[in-house]
This record gives sequence, C-alpha cells and structure tokens, in this order.
Amino acid sequence: MKRRCAWAGSFISPRPPPGRQEFLELVKDLTHLLEMTDVRLALNTCVDEALLNAENPDHVIVATGALPLTPPIRGVDAKHVVQAWDVLAEKVQAGKKVVIIGGGAVGVETALFLAEKGTLSPEAVTFLLLNRAESPETLRRLASKGSKEVVLIERMDTVGQEIGKTTKWGMRQEIARSGVVVRTGTRALEITREGVTVQCGEEMDTLSADTVVLAAGALPVDPFSEWLERKGASVSVVGDAKGIALAFDAVHQGFAAGRAVE
Repeated sequence: MKRRCAWAGSFISPRPPPGRQEFLELVKDLTHLLEMTDVRLALNTCVDEALLNAENPDHVIVATGALPLTPPIRGVDAKHVVQAWDVLAEKVQAGKKVVIIGGGAVGVETALFLAEKGTLSPEAVTFLLLNRAESPETLRRLASKGSKEVVLIERMDTVGQEIGKTTKWGMRQEIARSGVVVRTGTRALEITREGVTVQCGEEMDTLSADTVVLAAGALPVDPFSEWLERKGASVSVVGDAKGIALAFDAVHQGFAAGRAVE
C-alpha cells in the first residue's frame, strides 16, 4: 500500500472565511475536549500498511476526508488555475482579477475571502470614524470593497444551495456589499490565458482573469477501508470519506462511530 494522506475543507485554514467564524469556535471546543481525554495523538503522520500492521487495531474509523474535484474544462491545467482550498489555506495568492468556477459553499466562502482583501479592518474604521478622518459613507465603502475584482460563476440558478438557511442569508448580504459579481446559469467552457470563456443561455462571453479558482466540488477519499476489510478488520467510514456532506454530519457520524466501538 502506498503512503497516502488526505485533508478536508476549511477547518484547517489559518482563519475561517467570512461568515464561517463559528467553525473556529467549533475547532477550539473540540480541541479542548480532546485534551481532556487520554486519546493519543499522532500528528504529521502518514498512514501506510506498515503503520497499520504495527498498531494492529481492533477497529478503525476512517475519516480521511475529501480532495477537491478538477472539472473537465479545457485549459484547467494552466499555471494561473488554482484550487479554492489552496486559496482558503493561503497556500497560493490570487491576482487582482479573479474568476471562481463553482457557486457552492466553498465557492461562496472563497469569493468573500478574496473580496475582503484590501478592506479596512474594524479597528481602522473605528479609529478613522472617531477622528472624523473620512465620511461614514467613505468608510463604509473602504470597509466593504477590497482591492480585487471577483466574479463567481455557477451553472445552477442560485449560489450556496447547501449552506444553512441562516448562514446563507448573511453570506448573500455580504456578497452584495462586497461587490462580488455573481453570474448564475453560467457554464465555464474554456480557460485561456486571458480569462474564462463562458456560456449563459445562447450567449458566449469571456471573463477577464489573472487567476481562475476552481470550486467545483470534492471527491471522497478512502484509501484504507477496502484493504482493511480484506484483512478482516472492523471498519467505520465517516465524514466526507463516506460521502460529501456538511460539517454537522461529519461531527455526528464520528461521534456515533466512536460510541459504537466496543
């Protein structure tokens, strides 16, 4: 068996995307609860056949997450094309003009994350407002309009369909304030050096872009359960490794799998 590792979603980002601050509190809470147990942590460790044989577990819970999907679009392998997860994790830098392909939760989060670049911090707004350095309207614009031009395209008629109702409302309001251009019912046909060729209905258009961000979904990653089952091991698969779903589902599936271990 080859050495394989997988990671999932924006939980590992240095900071949560706009509108997802509750995730940071969830991570802090789970980390604190984990520290109160006698669970042995093995960080920065790749799992392979030798490690599994050495541990010789009675039961294995596979929570290896997912990997981002690369859509079959001509030009998708160009150097200025990056994955949304890498943008959120700040592994790559986006240019001034950005086109994001995919209007699901990750696409919306990435659009807001990039649109926030170059905006005034709350502390700066407070300082300038108290000192009457700028008008309230100017401060509002500087706090909401960043330095990047972000276009979000989605094939469906709406964006963020899988986002919870309360969070979705807030994120849509933030999209409107931040100046992100949303184009629904739009399909990416080709990525070129100049940008992205798209189709909306019968009309074709080219969207200018320095950076093209892929947010086209994810694929479950489970490199272990089939091999473990062939060896007769007891296995549970949870989270995105089982099927792409919400963080809520992943946490509850993991909890249920842990309780079921005898």
